[in-house]
Amino acid sequence: MSLLYNLIFDYTLRNVALGTLLLGLGSGAIGSFMTLRGESLIGDAIAHATLPGVVIVYLLTMSKEPLLLLAGAAGAGILGIASILTLVRTTKIDSDGANGIILSIFFGLGLLLLTYIQKLPSASQAGLDRFIFGQAATIVGSDVIFILVVQSVVLLTLILFFKELKSSTFDPLSTTVMGFDRRIIDALFSTLLVAVIVTGLQTVGVILISALLVTPAAAARQWTHSLKTMVILSSLFSGISGMVGSLISATRMNLPTGPVIVLTLTAIIIISFLFGTERGLVIKKIDQIRRHRRFDREKILLALDELSKTHEQENLYHSRHTIALMVGQRHNLRRLFNSLALDDLILERDDSYLLSDKGRSYVQRLQVKEGRHGH
Repeated sequence: MSLLYNLIFDYTLRNVALGTLLLGLGSGAIGSFMTLRGESLIGDAIAHATLPGVVIVYLLTMSKEPLLLLAGAAGAGILGIASILTLVRTTKIDSDGANGIILSIFFGLGLLLLTYIQKLPSASQAGLDRFIFGQAATIVGSDVIFILVVQSVVLLTLILFFKELKSSTFDPLSTTVMGFDRRIIDALFSTLLVAVIVTGLQTVGVILISALLVTPAAAARQWTHSLKTMVILSSLFSGISGMVGSLISATRMNLPTGPVIVLTLTAIIIISFLFGTERGLVIKKIDQIRRHRRFDREKILLALDELSKTHEQENLYHSRHTIALMVGQRHNLRRLFNSLALDDLILERDDSYLLSDKGRSYVQRLQVKEGRHGH
């Protein structure tokens, strides 16, 4: 209750929670398209590429005005993504290699410039390092409004151009056939990606922003095959992780918000990988066990049907040993027989079994189904 009270009335905690929630909503949505395009590393590369833009703007203006520094970050991010595309199109370097090259060059340049600033007698890098590691506690009301505006524009653009972005993601050639200029769609997507990354620098920094883009999308993919559902789930996972991570960091001293948010996302993706309804490992194992069990049950029913056709006496019960020889299986037979009896598919008498009327109908449907598939 005290945490809820602080969330409502504590100025700093309220701003941090709202800011990280809003940031997560946009990051998760754009991250879904980035992941499905096979460009997961590009977010990391652009994030690292923004650092020299921040430092260069500071060197030129000697001002630590957040909007001014973020403008420099945006410019460097756009230059970074343009450099990646140029490398891919004009050389034999693949996208992963180009991402690694640009990430290393730009981030190395940014660290070099930060070291240079530190040695200047009239300047200080204090406050600039938050763009590397993030410092959500510094978020104020104006930052929340800025994040709200940017994320609203990002989400609205995704809604308006959802069809075009979907087409360029899954079937780029059809984008041109439909009358859309693929280069414009790609440029729009890159702009949205840079906008999301730049707004997240102050919260989680260049090192952790990629986690807000990739992790919730990967988690959402385990729950659905629908793009719309995946985008919504990814956005919710990222937004909830942002708020929950902020609240957790507020309950303990000296816990940085950015890493706690990432750890919260880690918990979500572990749960998703295990229990996701579409791709979860546990769910897949349960489905596999169910398929094997259904197959074993159907083998027993088919064996009983075949045995009934080989005897003149129609209602003759057959021993479990005979059925075991027919199906070539001895383990778990007792459990399977009990299950079939409970479902009224077989009749039992003195450890011998016979197909019930319901069981015969089931076998007939099964044989018709197999006949159709065979045909």
